[in-house]
Amino acid sequence: MGEFERDAERIIAARNRETAETVSALKARYESAVYGRVRVWDMVEKLSLCIDPTDRRLFCGSQLVHLQQILAAMERNGVTDPDMHVLAIVHDLGKVLLAAGEAPEHVVGGTRRISRGVEGEGLDSALFQFGHGEFIYSRLRGHVPDHVAWVARYHNVSMSDVERLMNAQEREWAEKYLKPFRRFDADFVSPYFLPKIDLAHYRDLIERTFPTPLLV
Repeated sequence: MGEFERDAERIIAARNRETAETVSALKARYESAVYGRVRVWDMVEKLSLCIDPTDRRLFCGSQLVHLQQILAAMERNGVTDPDMHVLAIVHDLGKVLLAAGEAPEHVVGGTRRISRGVEGEGLDSALFQFGHGEFIYSRLRGHVPDHVAWVARYHNVSMSDVERLMNAQEREWAEKYLKPFRRFDADFVSPYFLPKIDLAHYRDLIERTFPTPLLV
């Protein structure tokens, strides 16, 4: 087993020890700004500094490369919905916490459900691990459509584990946005694929979506 794999296993093991008390403490910590009031595209560019140390599919490729891979795959498959493009760009934006010095076990990896939740009452009825999805959701909500913020928050949960908890609105969002997005997020990751896309076009989309800086 290589060093990357050993580190990944150590980080995931530490993540799986996250408790309700840990989640509460992390949410409280990140009620305050990390980077201040910044333009969203500046945070996108910061993803070039962020390597997910648990992503065995991407290895040492940056998160900026990852989002470009998703966008390229969407282009090839004829996806024109701007909400899907925005999700490709912002879904992992919470990983900028890595560049701010947060321990990776509180940022990367899948998001596991900690508490039981109530069937049919929505995912808010359960407590989940803190991670990059929760962090970026706390910054995006109110600035993007509800379904975009919701998918960014829950894009890396286990669908088989949480589907019974979803309410009717979430089931609709899951079918229309979450499940299609997860295919692009998972199926087009490679350390050997550096796509050539027009980033200026997507920067224009982000500037239109977020015309003023956000408190991040």
